[in-house]
Amino acid sequence: MSMRILKGILRGYLNSLFDEGVVNDKFNQTLALKHTGEPECVVKLIETYFADVERNLSELSRHMDHPTADFSKLASLAREIEDKSTRIGADHMRLACPNLIKACDEKNPRSYARTLTWLKNEFHNTRNKLTAFVTMERKIIRLEGPRSSI
Repeated sequence: MSMRILKGILRGYLNSLFDEGVVNDKFNQTLALKHTGEPECVVKLIETYFADVERNLSELSRHMDHPTADFSKLASLAREIEDKSTRIGADHMRLACPNLIKACDEKNPRSYARTLTWLKNEFHNTRNKLTAFVTMERKIIRLEGPRSSI
């Protein structure tokens, strides 16, 4: 497959992520980082985002049915996910966090469980879609070698 075709496919895929609202304009700023001289910069940033959010979601899940859950700590973890999602431009994730934060602030276990499940589902979808982007980006980086991508 020619590089031009591959880059066109990636651009089309990115447009679909924007159209679906999975990412927002902040993601464009994230993409601009790949022009800093390190082609893998954006890929590494996305993978770090995945690891950080997975860690926070795991911690949030551990306390889902705990009768003495520290809701202020849980709200803090949810805010971290919101902040990381905002910084990278993962809009669906950013939009899902306030509901979980509100459930924590209200100390409402039923609402907490429901909104955590929703947030985990949004993360699953976001991760799958951004993983497809990462796969295409890596292929371009590998094919270009030392030159910059897109």
